Amino acid sequence: MQEVSFEDALEILTIKDPRYPREAYLFIREGLDHTQRTLARDKQGIRHVSGQELLAGIKDYASNQFGPMAMTVFEAWGIHSCQDFGELVFNLVETGGCPTLCIDDITNLEAFVNRLQKQSDPLAAFIWSNLSEAVRLKLAADPGAPESRETLTKELNELITTRPLYEGARFGDVTLSAEAKLLIGRPLQGVSLAQLNRLLLESAYPAEIAKSHGLLARTKNDTRADFEDGYDFYDAFRKPFLPPSKQSTRQPDPAPSRL
Repeated sequence: MQEVSFEDALEILTIKDPRYPREAYLFIREGLDHTQRTLARDKQGIRHVSGQELLAGIKDYASNQFGPMAMTVFEAWGIHSCQDFGELVFNLVETGGCPTLCIDDITNLEAFVNRLQKQSDPLAAFIWSNLSEAVRLKLAADPGAPESRETLTKELNELITTRPLYEGARFGDVTLSAEAKLLIGRPLQGVSLAQLNRLLLESAYPAEIAKSHGLLARTKNDTRADFEDGYDFYDAFRKPFLPPSKQSTRQPDPAPSRL
């Protein structure tokens, strides 16, 4: 299975965090592209974009795309501050990567194979029963051999992409991730089913299976706090379009209507 497309990932993203619609994520992607192009024009090259740089790019891109309607558009998408942009970005950082395993994603092969062979838990027993006899023999003969790792990874991926792993009895003693809990019980198929299965494996075997990456790359210095010291939406998106005589003071927000 190839890397998950942005469109495929939107289904998972909107389930995980229903505060924001798919249009908000599409805008963030376009805003990031705009920011990178701007930095490239400034001869800074294509590189990792900081939170503050992205906020500046979003401000410029939104003003160009929506003009004085920017705040109205953002409010319709549930975006009311720069912190909401941060939530959208980190949802993309944490969600949507390729659900299948590469050979290096089995981080502790010996321990994982040992659990499968001993069928030490209900999920391990299920996985073992679905491996081919040829793979079982390879794992029994030399579990650390490169060919054993490759064939195990291949058959795990076939299982991940074709069959649901979740049954309550298999995961009774497993602490599931919040994202996995949100997806369980939904009629998933294709990429979405594979993503749930990958999350289940990560929850069941955190010391043996690496966590998948998201749609956006993250450095160790990136945090949600990068988006806290942003700009005021009125000053950024409404004030520049007001006539000079009305720019000196901020208009108060209308009082909420009473029922």
